Amino acid sequence: MLQYLINITDNTFVPAMMMALLSAVVVKSIPNHSKKIILFGFIVGFVAALVYVVLKRNTGFAVREFYDLGVIIPWVIIAIPVVIGICLQKSTDNCIGRVGNAVLIVLFVVGIGSISAQYLPNLMLYPFEFAVGMDSIFNHDYLFKWVGYGFALLVILLTGLFVYRACGRLSTKFVFTITALSIIIFAIQNSINILQILIVRRFISTQPWMMKLVIFILGHVNFFIFIFMAIVLCLAIALYIKSKTTSLVGSNPAQIRKLKAQLHSNRRSALMIMAGTAITAYTVTRARYIFEKGVELTPAEPVTPNAHGLIVIPLDQVNDGNLHRYGYKTTDGTLVRFIIIKKSENAYGVGFDACDICGASGYYQRGNQVVCSLCDVVMNIATIGFSGGCNPVPLKYEIIDGNMVIRPANLEAEKSRFK
Repeated sequence: MLQYLINITDNTFVPAMMMALLSAVVVKSIPNHSKKIILFGFIVGFVAALVYVVLKRNTGFAVREFYDLGVIIPWVIIAIPVVIGICLQKSTDNCIGRVGNAVLIVLFVVGIGSISAQYLPNLMLYPFEFAVGMDSIFNHDYLFKWVGYGFALLVILLTGLFVYRACGRLSTKFVFTITALSIIIFAIQNSINILQILIVRRFISTQPWMMKLVIFILGHVNFFIFIFMAIVLCLAIALYIKSKTTSLVGSNPAQIRKLKAQLHSNRRSALMIMAGTAITAYTVTRARYIFEKGVELTPAEPVTPNAHGLIVIPLDQVNDGNLHRYGYKTTDGTLVRFIIIKKSENAYGVGFDACDICGASGYYQRGNQVVCSLCDVVMNIATIGFSGGCNPVPLKYEIIDGNMVIRPANLEAEKSRFK
């Protein structure tokens, strides 16, 4: 339950708040066509996500990194033009002309579609993981996973809805300013995602500052969530203050009653945003700690070269289908860890207990899954031994006379990962 409560919150809170803010700006900027723009943008993103999910589930053609590049890059490209358009709307009182409005409509559609296409695949794919490793879906574990998934989704959608309502009741200039800031921050987050993909796929040569930046973000997974929590709390506080300081002035009692009802509604919306933010904060901090605190890597079984200078591991030791961790001390005393798991009748997954993204954080076994201990990504066991994504860095080996043979030179070559 906690796993999917955390995963959904991690993957959905920021884009949901971004969608709420962007939709509110669309309504304020182009009120006559706002519903069509929002709906069309969402449908475009939904269709793209659905096509990817179908290909992912039924073929081997769908590569997540390439898909993400296809939907993230457009957002990064349009981020600055959208901010400029919003600023022009704010400063010129919606007088940018027909051509300007047409361009803004296209930018809004692409923006909403890009956000939807980027984050909907995870929501669609997670339910397929619920029954992994289970003999039957008729058990409490399966039900609790759905409860965690559904509760997180409900909290975030309601928070997004009240953020959207709050934007409609606050001044246009304030909402435009907050949204422009959010767009820039979201573009920075996506730029880091692009950089991470380019590094993992080896499309660019890595520089030390790039790795430090990516590792920092991976090590502080709540960084952007906290920023967006602060943004929506600013909206909630502004709305709450407005509801408390607005004077009850009206020409007749009916207008005063209507204004009172509106102010009460504003306070409720502000309190609901605060409650949703509090639940999100608890989920990504305390709930994450509770879920992850029991994850401890099993000690690495020490291995040393034999008389021929080779590390020999009998296959009988690793044929049980479980994850096995070994440790080799290099010439300078560094402990280099590597893992072995049997994938099929004649195939083994062999790799370092580290990856290009999360460093030497290591992997552990959860049921029938192999999981990265830092980012909680579940490995496809069939791909262990191949590079890419959060997979373990591959380690060369040979099968000789019923033994797995590993050359120490290959371990020495990667010792810098474990320092």
